[in-house]
Amino acid sequence: MMRGAFALLLLAIAACSPTPGSPALYQDRGVQDAVADARAYLPIFFAALQSGKEAYSDFRVTVIMPSSAYGRDYEELTNIRREFASFIGENSSGNDVPFLVADIADWQFKDGSKYRGGFMRRAMFDMTDADIPNLRDRYHEDPLP
Repeated sequence: MMRGAFALLLLAIAACSPTPGSPALYQDRGVQDAVADARAYLPIFFAALQSGKEAYSDFRVTVIMPSSAYGRDYEELTNIRREFASFIGENSSGNDVPFLVADIADWQFKDGSKYRGGFMRRAMFDMTDADIPNLRDRYHEDPLP
């Protein structure tokens, strides 16, 4: 009896283990469309980053990175700075991560007290029926300035 339960547990874990490719969330059509929109509006992000405008701060990008679990995964980077022909940002562990413009899947920055951009997050908000005003309220109604 105990061995049967253990075997079922192992089978359930194996069924939930990651498969090659992106996590399922990023395979959603709405999230894929959000990535396309974010990439189309990248010039707005870079113009804001270089503008020196006092109201703009907390610049972030989400980049596609290699992943041992999925083949590729998405990682948010902060403290974005240009380094020769590429860029460097800091991951959540504080490590510098080099990236290219082609690696960017999403971007956001604060315009006053709320974020602009965040196309993937906005798509994820729309995927849930949960009442999450504390998260939605962090973003301007319009993702573009």
